[in-house]
Amino acid sequence: ATASQELYEEIEGAYAYFNEVLFGGQLPGCLFTLQRKSNTFGYYSESRFLRRNGDGKSDEIALNPAYFAHRRVQQTLSTLVHEQVHQWQAHHGKRSRSGYHNAEWADKMELVGLMPSNTGEPGGKRHGQQMTHYIIEGGPFDVACNELIEQGRMLSWIDVVTKRVPMSAVLLYGPGGEPVPGMSED
Repeated sequence: ATASQELYEEIEGAYAYFNEVLFGGQLPGCLFTLQRKSNTFGYYSESRFLRRNGDGKSDEIALNPAYFAHRRVQQTLSTLVHEQVHQWQAHHGKRSRSGYHNAEWADKMELVGLMPSNTGEPGGKRHGQQMTHYIIEGGPFDVACNELIEQGRMLSWIDVVTKRVPMSAVLLYGPGGEPVPGMSED
């Protein structure tokens, strides 16, 4: 398999797994893209793609590969699930204005095991314009993600061309987020 096939199969597999385990299979699928949008781990866009012959449309979930090497696999997969919550809300909830993360979104985030926070830390606002999250230890996402990673390879291709951190920090973490022996942040 090519690098593209491997990585996209891993992302597709993670999406399908979380769709079943965290969303009860309610999500319709989507088209995945890798985008290097500044200061963004990922984003969701409803009905972003249309089949050229007009027979079908697809939502988009984009992930930013520039961060794959510098975040634990669990953190990157939590971004995928964050975007899946946006997709769930678009198809099964009540939409809010563009870019706004409302209380319904925040409640669903908590339900799947991600704590919404405008700071990414405990004590942050649960909803608002620019939001992130942190993983609830022992929550549904944490448990499901650990089980998925234990099943095998995940996000095995990483972007090493980056200005964010020195190359010496690129391989600090193994596929399960564990520190790689012999590597340090110095």
